[in-house]
Amino acid sequence: MQYKRIYILQYSALFPCKKQPYGTEPFTSYQSSLTKYVIGAREKGAVPVFITSVHRRSFDENGRLVNTLGDYPNAMIQLSKKLGVQLIDLWSKTGELYQSLGPERSKKLFMWLEPNCHPNYPNGIQDNTHFCEEGAKQIAKLVVEGIKEIRLPISMFILE
Repeated sequence: MQYKRIYILQYSALFPCKKQPYGTEPFTSYQSSLTKYVIGAREKGAVPVFITSVHRRSFDENGRLVNTLGDYPNAMIQLSKKLGVQLIDLWSKTGELYQSLGPERSKKLFMWLEPNCHPNYPNGIQDNTHFCEEGAKQIAKLVVEGIKEIRLPISMFILE
């Protein structure tokens, strides 16, 4: 049996950072960049698959998850339809996960460490972007779930 190469592309949660003077705009340069990757993958005989960015951990005063990524996830979703690229909507999946856990319990997915608990962070850390080991495992499970949902051929190789 012949299998095609699969090119999985997540391109990137960090674009909406206001601190940086560069970047892309969701429905123009961001989509243009993604399109170049899709064309390149297809020219090489690979099947492109988009994965939307994960949510950052950000809740409002009522405990509702806040979108910190602007229109970037929706721009990728729109482009996936336009170009016929399969999509794993990790943005929606992580939104559901974080919301189900709420503001306090969702901290267990991220790099939230008390002072003197880790030698690399003697003062502790409260990072709402980067995952700890448990968070990485949970996100990986969501990606596997997405692979199965869109029936990528590699799903037959996934062991439970």
